[in-house]
Amino acid sequence: MAVISFDFNFWTLTLLLMNFALALFVALSNRHKAAAEELQSVKKSLQVDIKSVQDDVKSIDQQVHQQGQRLSAIEADVENGISKEDLSVVHRRMDKVLETVGPLEGRLDEISKNMSRIDQHLIQLLQKR
Repeated sequence: MAVISFDFNFWTLTLLLMNFALALFVALSNRHKAAAEELQSVKKSLQVDIKSVQDDVKSIDQQVHQQGQRLSAIEADVENGISKEDLSVVHRRMDKVLETVGPLEGRLDEISKNMSRIDQHLIQLLQKR
């Protein structure tokens, strides 16, 4: 059986340390690259999310503006609409019209009765002939 002897001298120890340092550097470098790539993907995802939220905010702003315009139009209609005072004026006018029409109604009933009597009288005269 062959015996392998390791002679640890300065150069062997130096190479071993260099290999260990290189392996450590590669591991840390890969970890850094992976972290950087993950940060980039999160950044892109956040940018997409931010853009989506900004679009939603713009849409909401437009809707709020439209609702504000509608509300302004409704307020203007309410201000220019019929008030209680206007209704009371109309009510007073209607009362005056009813006061005028009431006696006319009685007179029209009497005129209708008189016309019926005249009509009956004329019919009787025509029947006698």
